[in-house]
Amino acid sequence: MIEVLKTFQIAIKQQGHVLPLLEHINLRANLVCEQKAIQIIIKDGEFFILHDREENQTIPEIRGDLKAMKQLLEGKERLRALERNGQLSISAPLRTTLLLESIFYLTKAQEDFAKII
Repeated sequence: MIEVLKTFQIAIKQQGHVLPLLEHINLRANLVCEQKAIQIIIKDGEFFILHDREENQTIPEIRGDLKAMKQLLEGKERLRALERNGQLSISAPLRTTLLLESIFYLTKAQEDFAKII
């Protein structure tokens, strides 16, 4: 999953229409897939990935299998739709969920996957 996240990180930096949405955000979230947690951080217009972190903070969390995470990060499916279908579970306030959904969906990293792979 780290490869998918790194591709998403590259894609988000290339998306001019998404960057204003990130400007004044300070958000941390865990993406949990296959018993591994990867923390994403969005702070002042930047997107960071922290893996191999053992923090027990209470932060928003998205859990699911690799297929669902790829659909989310590639912008192929919306976060709340994946939750409704039972493919992902989300522990975050609605406002945070909507913000994350917007970021993932608007970035549509799948267009960049073909260029990188």
